[in-house]
Amino acid sequence: MSNENSHAVSRGSLEILAPAGDWNALRAAVAAGADAVYFGLENLNARRRARNFTLEEARQAVEFLHGHGCRAYLTLNTDISYRELGLAIAVLHHAADIGVDAILVRDPALLAFRKAFPQLEFHFSTQTCMANSADVAAAAELGATRVVLARELSLEEIRRIARQSPIELEVFGQGALCFSVSGRCLMSSWVGGRSGNRGLCASPCRVPWTVDGQQVGHPLSMHDLCALEHILPLHESGVRAVKIEGRLKTADWVAQAVGIYRRALAGDSIDQLTSEARSLTNYTGRELTNGYLLGERTNLTGSNRGRLGRDETFDGAGEGIGGNTGEVFTEGAETPAFSSERKGFEFTLSTASKRIQCQLRWHGNEITWEYPKTVVRRAHKAVTAAELCEMVEGRYFLGCAADHVETDDPEFLLVPRTVNAILDRISAEIGRIRRAENKPIVIDFPEGASLTAEDLVPATTNVRVLGDMPNRVRIGIGQLEDFVSRVQPVHLIVEGAGPEDVTTIAQVCRKHVPVVALPPVCFEDDLPRMQELVERCRKARLAIEVNSWGGWWLARRAGIGFEAGPGLGVLNPLAAAFLRKLGARSVTISVEADRRQIEDICAYAPVALSLYVMGRPPLAISRAELPEEFLGRVFADRRDLRMRPTREWGLWVFRPLIPFDWRRLRNDRIRVKHLVVDLVGSPDPVGEWLGLTSRSRPFTFNYYRTLQ
Repeated sequence: MSNENSHAVSRGSLEILAPAGDWNALRAAVAAGADAVYFGLENLNARRRARNFTLEEARQAVEFLHGHGCRAYLTLNTDISYRELGLAIAVLHHAADIGVDAILVRDPALLAFRKAFPQLEFHFSTQTCMANSADVAAAAELGATRVVLARELSLEEIRRIARQSPIELEVFGQGALCFSVSGRCLMSSWVGGRSGNRGLCASPCRVPWTVDGQQVGHPLSMHDLCALEHILPLHESGVRAVKIEGRLKTADWVAQAVGIYRRALAGDSIDQLTSEARSLTNYTGRELTNGYLLGERTNLTGSNRGRLGRDETFDGAGEGIGGNTGEVFTEGAETPAFSSERKGFEFTLSTASKRIQCQLRWHGNEITWEYPKTVVRRAHKAVTAAELCEMVEGRYFLGCAADHVETDDPEFLLVPRTVNAILDRISAEIGRIRRAENKPIVIDFPEGASLTAEDLVPATTNVRVLGDMPNRVRIGIGQLEDFVSRVQPVHLIVEGAGPEDVTTIAQVCRKHVPVVALPPVCFEDDLPRMQELVERCRKARLAIEVNSWGGWWLARRAGIGFEAGPGLGVLNPLAAAFLRKLGARSVTISVEADRRQIEDICAYAPVALSLYVMGRPPLAISRAELPEEFLGRVFADRRDLRMRPTREWGLWVFRPLIPFDWRRLRNDRIRVKHLVVDLVGSPDPVGEWLGLTSRSRPFTFNYYRTLQ
């Protein structure tokens, strides 16, 4: 890396945005010179495995940051289920009350509340995949004041976007990189129901892989980002903030990273600072790269040279307090909005007998349970009973807070796994009580929201039940003509088409009612081609499927009919209602959704719904270039996840060899307009559509799991 930054940048002109997974990291960031700090509560944020902050800690954190002249950003950047919407509203109320400066969001449902909280800035998280100027224009139109750009962009692409951007831009400068474009990865969800889009990624890309049975090391494990030598060019391009990734890192790591970037802005030698930055990778055992910024996309992966940090623990196991911490919304019901009138539960922890005794009292119910007294061998990781009580008091469990918490021995030491088990049990018991009362889910919409409860009336067009014959097929452009010539007419979604294919689609699919899918990821050089595709579809009177916010913006400008596809898949009915308000004729349910989440969406969504009941969805979409000989070959990991890469949309796309298949399931509570079979990636599209090659024991993906 050369010394490109020869002049100092004055403090305040380019914001250094630091991560804080706990109080120690937050204090360290401020002491090292951060201009702003981003952090999350214990749920609904993309780093749920960090310790994170309780409600009261968040208040104290904001006071501390403002007292030191720093801005406070709260992350609410995950897909949100219907049963979590009340909690999300509570978080927005709390954020507004305590003076948070900005909220980072991903789920479209939260955009419906933007006008109800004018004191909060809404920033589009990198999870929204802001990859081109149309994406940024869409975010601005939707009311965002800042977007976090995709980490795969080059410096030249950032400059081009900045020249057109009506709002602030933020880019990542230091930390881990994902193999897949952010928000476009299903690998963790596919192998175990732990969604990276909901903050519990198990990092399967970091483990060793085989290709066609041969060990190839870590071909999907990205090097760590270091943008030090580009500080001045980024600032001159119009970027407002440089962000350091690392809410799972230690306070010492955060302090060192912030200090390095602060000194870079002060004009210190970039060569010297880059040398110091290499020590930051001791935490993860990975090399540094600035390849994406230079427009170089080869040699960005592999060569893990040391231990993995806790942010790369594949199975998620460990002794740390965090993880689920009682806040995995697996069985919850109502999550009411924040209220000053707390009708909470009582919890007592007793250690006087031979076993640890817990008692929960709520709504006339009294539940007791016990744990063995485990010998504490690592006192520095143990938690006192008083600290556990503080944890219980400082959080919501399925939207419910505690009114009274007590223990008979505040100094009694608990091992972390017992603490996590207690927190999980409290959440589970509250969920059981709510279900026993059969209370309906009630969302207290804030005043000023652009949607209300009256907007959640189920659409009458959703009449097809899971178990009925699918009525739609998703097909690749290369498979189209053969498929159409061999099957009876069926509604089609055509993927991978370019402007030159529109005439053929219109001619070949006359009886098949085609919809042309736009790509889920589009970079600046490809944007004119996507615009031309939209325009030709408009002239041919073909509807399009939008899979990104930029795609929505182009469709809106062109005045063309559109549907919201899997790239804008929803996990709650309010998100579906918001997309309908934006003009979507139909909305796709997230392919990650579990049975209960799908039932909730179908019960309230006021728009035609599409549900994928079979297919090989993209598990990863990457801009990183792997060796050409890997194309078409079988990648496998130690969990026997097997997938095959192809080139689609100019990117590396990994699809599983074995599809999920719900066609044999029956559920009368799941009612949609379209039951869709995705045959993109199928070796035998006609055979799979007709059921001639179906498996005897189909893989049901997350249907029977609880999506975490």
